[in-house]
Amino acid sequence: MAFDGGCGCSCSVTMSVLCALLLMLTCVAANDDMGSPPKPHIVYILTDNMGWAGVGYHRKPDFKEIQTPVLDHLAATGVRLDRLYAYKFCSPSRSALLSGRLPAHVNLLNSDQRIPGAGIPADMTTIATKLKQQGYATHHVGKWHVGMSSPRHTPKGRGFDSGLGYMWAYNGYQQSWAAGHCPQLPGQVSYIPRGDTQCTAASFEARNLSFTTDLWETNPNGTEGPALGLNGTAFEEAILSQRVLDIIDTHPEDTPLFVYYAMHMLHSPLCAPKAYLDKFAFITDSEDRRFVSAMTLYLDTVIGQIVDKLKSRGLWNNALLVWSSDNGAAIELTTGAKNAYPLKGGYYTNWEGGIRAPGLVNGGFLPHQVRGTILGGYIHLADWYATFCALSGAPVEDAMAQKAGLPPVDSLNMWPMLSGKNLTSPRQEFVLTPLTGGNSSHGNDAGYISGRYKIIVGNISQSSWEGPQYPNGSSHWDTWATIEQCTTKDKPACLFDILSDPTEHNDLALAMPEKVQELLTKLKAVNVFDPPRGKPDPAACEAVFNRYHGFWGPWLNVAD
Repeated sequence: MAFDGGCGCSCSVTMSVLCALLLMLTCVAANDDMGSPPKPHIVYILTDNMGWAGVGYHRKPDFKEIQTPVLDHLAATGVRLDRLYAYKFCSPSRSALLSGRLPAHVNLLNSDQRIPGAGIPADMTTIATKLKQQGYATHHVGKWHVGMSSPRHTPKGRGFDSGLGYMWAYNGYQQSWAAGHCPQLPGQVSYIPRGDTQCTAASFEARNLSFTTDLWETNPNGTEGPALGLNGTAFEEAILSQRVLDIIDTHPEDTPLFVYYAMHMLHSPLCAPKAYLDKFAFITDSEDRRFVSAMTLYLDTVIGQIVDKLKSRGLWNNALLVWSSDNGAAIELTTGAKNAYPLKGGYYTNWEGGIRAPGLVNGGFLPHQVRGTILGGYIHLADWYATFCALSGAPVEDAMAQKAGLPPVDSLNMWPMLSGKNLTSPRQEFVLTPLTGGNSSHGNDAGYISGRYKIIVGNISQSSWEGPQYPNGSSHWDTWATIEQCTTKDKPACLFDILSDPTEHNDLALAMPEKVQELLTKLKAVNVFDPPRGKPDPAACEAVFNRYHGFWGPWLNVAD
């Protein structure tokens, strides 16, 4: 006599107990193999300094100055992120994205990259390491700006199998000239048109580029070093985007892929290929606006090429593509010239125009039922960490950081909301900038969001609104000198209902003092991580010339 175990096997009664156990284990293994969803390919494209008005889908359909057909299509066929929040400037946003911490718990500063402790502490585990431990091939391309002092701080040390990018906040589009300066080679690069690339002379000069070079490469064989021979061979965004295309083109289909492409665009200096500038020759009242329009179209074209490559390689159907800006609009004249319309202010402040970033999700992995929707739940850049961990099967906890006594991960898994399993965000409140920890020299404001309300503390610059066409011939706005006093003898902060008043025209502080005190109490209770970072180390420049042939790279604990 025999019985069927349900997995295509049978056993005699005399062996029933042992056989049943074996069958149970076999069935569990079989079900795991059949039932485990495939790990998605994850491609995160991070744009630099683009404001709310920088995409076509936030504009009127007939507005010709912002042309983003690829992003518009991805937004229409994917999920638009209507309440994606970032820090008010670059390095803390990137630190949050990679570490899964809110900026108050990882990094609040755009530090000089010669400072040993700049960026993410070495003992915090990045999302690249988490995904690599789950079998992903991990690649970084573009801007880094989260520390470079030792090999533990570089993309390779942070878990990326390969990489090509620059360490500082920006560099030159023409020759990858660095933002960092060294006394061994003093002076500033002057603007000269080179090849097909054109820049505004004013933004180029204002960026004070040095004669050193910032372009670093991590090779799949485990070596890393200056990208000798690559700088100056093409428009830098073309070099970077081609690397992304090459990564996708050679990626093995049976391995999950993670690409973190932190674009140079739209950060200044304002530069673009002439062919793209010619498309906006009709903009005659502002050279800066014409360049930003051209750069935006170029950016959009590059994203389209990446999507097409994913599709041609057969990776798109199991891909999750996330695109966003790293903060709000850089609205200052000359070096910024982006637009947050109709939101208030711009980056370096906690006005909505400085922290509310355009973003979207698409790719074949995205469930059909959520396509074409606009998601209004709060998401912080830090939340992609837990989301990607959940999709890959990685634990979100950071044991290495815990052992070192560092702050735990703040990130929350957004996939149930993104995939339509629930309608609400797990994140209902978060600190923007704490009351202590470097905020006084970076916008002079602190802030906190809880539910529909936001408080801002301090005297805040950029306290006005851009129009649909900004800058223009009449723009002479000193954004830094336009101050709103939110902390006065009558009130400790400004209070806004950012759901009903997203443009922050109506300060509710005097009408709702209890709510102000409620949020202020939460802001004061934030436990700020603000360790000593050190001072610019002269050894960084010594390494530029004695080790790296004029290129920037790590200088501490580097093996000979």
